[in-house]
Formats: sequence, structure tokens, C-alpha cells
Amino acid sequence: MMGRRSRLGERVGRAAEVPLLGSLLYRLNLNPPMVRLMARQHVYTDPTWLSGDRMAAKMRVVNQTGARHASLRFVAGLLDPFDDHEAFLAAATLVRDPILVVYGDQAPPKSKAEMAALSALPHVETIVLPNGKLALHEEWPDEVAVAIRPFLSR
Repeated sequence: MMGRRSRLGERVGRAAEVPLLGSLLYRLNLNPPMVRLMARQHVYTDPTWLSGDRMAAKMRVVNQTGARHASLRFVAGLLDPFDDHEAFLAAATLVRDPILVVYGDQAPPKSKAEMAALSALPHVETIVLPNGKLALHEEWPDEVAVAIRPFLSR
């Protein structure tokens, strides 16, 4: 979402505060068919992974009181602490500790490009797993755990 702040986004963020309007916008964005669509498009590699008990668990989170506030702000691009790619990378260069980036080879192109750019920094170690989109930690937890253990053990 980086670099996508707009007047419309600001309005959506403010609309989240209006009880009925915010709830309506949230329901339009996060109802079961929409969650399934997003999951298939850019979150999970297996289109059937989010079903049954997993879908029910996601919908319990979606239906929590106040959940609309962060979700609508995310969609509007209001949660990112950086306005652009350059500021993000500049901040990452200031980190003195090693950074590990783990992402799936099937991540959406824009997200993958941001992770690859971060990976190009000198103190960043990168592991690209052969499977996974944005929620590879949910869909492939064992593979992610194997990937990060050596880094965490140092």
C-alpha cells in the first residue's frame, strides 16, 4: 500500500469512525465472498486452503468489535509508516542488526518487488521459499520455521 495515500483514502479512514457508515464499508470489504476472493488472489497459493474451520476462524477475527478500524485504514493505505519506497529503504539502512526477509516465490508482484528491494541491502539476509504468497507463514508454517531457525539461533 506504500505510496498510495490519497484524499479518498483519508476519507475512507475517517468513514471508519462513523458507526453505521464504517460498518457498512467494512461489510462490503470483508464478507465471506470477498475474503475468499482476496485469499485466492494474493494471500494463499492453494485456493482451497481457506475453507471450513480456517474460514470460520478468519471470520471470527473479522467480526470482532472494532475490527473495521484497522482494516479500512489498511485498505486506504493509512497504516504504512512510510510514504514511499525510498523512505522505507532509507529507514531499513539505519537498522544495525541483521534483518531476515522470508517471502514466497508466488507473492504478488508489487509486494515481491518491495521485499526484493529490501533484500538488496547489505545487512539483509533473504530466503525465498518456493511456495507461498502473502500468508506463507499460515499456509506453510513448517517451511517458514525451518527457514528462520538458523537466523534466530545466531
